[in-house]
Amino acid sequence: MSLRYAILGLLAREELSGYEITKRFDESVGYFWFAHAQQIYPELARLEREGLVSSRLVRQSGRPDKRLYRISPEGLAALRQWVTTPSPPTLVKDEFLVKVYNYGFADPAAALSALREHRQRHEERLATYRAIETLFQVTDPNELPDETYGVYLTLTAGIAMESAFLEWCRTVEQLLAERAARRAPGNAGRNRSSSAG
Repeated sequence: MSLRYAILGLLAREELSGYEITKRFDESVGYFWFAHAQQIYPELARLEREGLVSSRLVRQSGRPDKRLYRISPEGLAALRQWVTTPSPPTLVKDEFLVKVYNYGFADPAAALSALREHRQRHEERLATYRAIETLFQVTDPNELPDETYGVYLTLTAGIAMESAFLEWCRTVEQLLAERAARRAPGNAGRNRSSSAG
């Protein structure tokens, strides 16, 4: 259900082709809601059938014609109503956390290495968010125009979540390093004697 409103939100900002909507997903909404092009085009057709968007064909010379979509007044009203309805708590579907859930069965040094590699990717994502943040150059976010206000708010959520995740990573790295040190070959006998006592 959220896909249609993500599309409506993009079209509330500007008129876009299906291809441009797909690209915008990658550059903005895609940070927190993923969709394939194969999902976007059928949803656009449904939105148009329901009168929430309209489209027009743009003829192009030397290139295929393209269809541009814009939000209708009914679509904008639906978007405005939807954004203030309650949402269920987010259910996380994260392959990496399934792996962490099973770290007790892994070699701690190997798990530590995998965690560090994963942390590096999140550091890169946080750096991307911070770079986007500099584009806003605002002292008072409430002065932002309607089109970018929500973008700024979701960006701050992304920064907060990545920062918290990286802090968690550092804690887990320390725990894994300690576990790896305890299980090192020279400490094996000490581990058995301490667990026996």
